[in-house]
Order: sequence, then C-alpha cells, then structure tokens
Amino acid sequence: MNPAVLRPRPALLVLALLASCAPPPAPSAPASAQPVAPASTALPVHVTSSGNGRYTTLTEMKRGRRLYTIRATSFVADSVDGGGGNGAFAQPQITFVDRAGGSTVANAPKAVLTGADKSVLMTGGVRARSQDGNVLHCDRLRYDGNSERVHGDGNVRLETPGGLVLVGDTIDGDARLRNVSVRKRR
Repeated sequence: MNPAVLRPRPALLVLALLASCAPPPAPSAPASAQPVAPASTALPVHVTSSGNGRYTTLTEMKRGRRLYTIRATSFVADSVDGGGGNGAFAQPQITFVDRAGGSTVANAPKAVLTGADKSVLMTGGVRARSQDGNVLHCDRLRYDGNSERVHGDGNVRLETPGGLVLVGDTIDGDARLRNVSVRKRR
C-alpha cells in the first residue's frame, strides 16, 4: 500500500478542526444540585496552510453533490461558531460543477470563501473556461452557493467557441456559463 495515500490532506484537517469547534455538551448535574447556566463559549479557530510545493485542496458539497473544488497555493481560515467559517485563498483554481455535472474552471489571484452560504468571491482579474469552451474574463466573480449561479463585474468579456463576443460591465448566469446575461451599466 502506498504510504502517501494515508496522509491526510490539509483541507480535510481544516474541516475537521472547524467541525470540532462546537462547545462540548454541559455535564449532567445530580438531581439535588442547583441548575447552573452553561459558561462555555465557542472557541475561535485560526488555520493557516501552505502547500509546501503542493496545492491545498478544499471541496464544498451540498446534499452529497460537489458544488466546487478549490485548489490553491495557500489559505487562511477562521471559524468562531464551528459551523460557518471564512477562508482566504492565494492563487486559487476553482472548478464549479452544476447540477447536471457540467464544469467551469476559474483562476484568479485571490479568493474568499464564506462558509455560511458556501459563496466564493474571486478577485484581482478572473479567467474562467467552461467545458463547452466559453471563456469569461472579468475583474471579480462571485459564486453564490445557494442559487449555484455566478455574478461577475468589471471589464466583462465572454467569448463563445462560435466566435460570439459579449462585452459589458456585469454578467449573471449559471455556473457552466451557458445561460448568461451580460449588461452595460447606464
């Protein structure tokens, strides 16, 4: 058996740490004791990871289905309540997966993950390419984990394999970049 297979991935360790931050259950008191209000509070957790020559990978799931996978050179994550943390990624490559299994791969200098709503904000100039060959360039791209849609702004340019070029200030659409709306601000 290959020993490398047994090594835990840093992102999995982060998820385990974040999940373990919930306050422990209060011990049960004897019947004769006076009830005491619990004094426990959630402990903040701060995690830093650098790949040491390898990428750090985090996969976000929803009802057993992959929403996206983030591969980055490093990340910093914080959690206070044990359930919804935030993370900042350097040089991320994010693969977004739609409900039908179609994917789009996006790259940017930085990304921020908000765990509560599974959203990701990519900044610093984004380039995304769908499996269908659509190529998107924009300054910022936000993936909404609730609606599973993307919203981009700043110097938006979408190119299709058929040669169609859409230029505008904002883009809204599905994660696969098939059904999109590109608009200019007035």
